[in-house]
Amino acid sequence: MTGITLYQFEISPFADKVRRALRWKGLDFAVVEVLVSKRNAHRAVSPTGKFPVLVHDGRAIADSTDILRYLDQTFPEPRLAPDNPRDAALAAIFEDWADESLYFYDLTMRPWPQNRQWFLDDLLAHEKGVVRGLLARAIPGAIANVARMQGLGRKREATVVADLEALYGALEGWLEGVDWLAGPRLSSADIAVRVMINVLDRTVEGKALRMGRPRLDAWCRRVDAAAPPEGISVTP
Repeated sequence: MTGITLYQFEISPFADKVRRALRWKGLDFAVVEVLVSKRNAHRAVSPTGKFPVLVHDGRAIADSTDILRYLDQTFPEPRLAPDNPRDAALAAIFEDWADESLYFYDLTMRPWPQNRQWFLDDLLAHEKGVVRGLLARAIPGAIANVARMQGLGRKREATVVADLEALYGALEGWLEGVDWLAGPRLSSADIAVRVMINVLDRTVEGKALRMGRPRLDAWCRRVDAAAPPEGISVTP
């Protein structure tokens, strides 16, 4: 087997998703940290400028969902997709929900004044000097604009928190009597949802919502034990 290299933004929940999947499968890999200020330096790997990208055997795979699918095809055991077709369908739905819905709660909430410094410290951890200062001034507004365009960012803060509270309550109910989100073992669903909750834990509001739900909190710990986080993690 040739080497595996992950090109990433460390802060990205999608990069965390891929790292956890690689560790779940027991695969060795190298990491190349992409600087926000120099992302164009990696156009040969990612012409779109989006990361993470996994490079294996001379092939570059972009998009975290496509990467997890590739890992299951190339390194089948242990599988990320459930064996039962209905469980596999449910896992795919959960993963898409995490990527396309929960992710925008992160984009919306992290630039809020009470969460902004933590966000910038994470995002710019590898930047230095004048560039870091320029990015720190420009990025919160740019991220907030993306959230407004998607729609969630146009809601009042209290409404966003109430919406997330309802979703966390739904997860708490879903986990009654089960250990995993889709089937009898950890799957891509668990990893995808967990990494989004991990970044939402970096907000005042998100962490409070999770810690008030014992089943959700216990599930977070189970996922972390099976597919350990690395780098950014706030699980006590």
